[in-house]
Amino acid sequence: MKSFSHYLKNWRQEPESRRERRALFLAGGITILLFGLWLTSFRLSISLRETPKVQAIASPGIIDRIKAGWQAIIR
Repeated sequence: MKSFSHYLKNWRQEPESRRERRALFLAGGITILLFGLWLTSFRLSISLRETPKVQAIASPGIIDRIKAGWQAIIR
């Protein structure tokens, strides 16, 4: 298996236009990956803020304790 420094040496010997194109695609790919992770975490945090729909099953005292627990998690 070749080391990363070996790949860098080969890339530095390529024409400048190819290096710029590779850098652009690499930066774009990393940006898209980070944006996807951010969006996923953002959607996950929104879904965790929703109060569970247990009012039809549980007693009112339990519902108050669940709401208090969710408020503690959000803060």
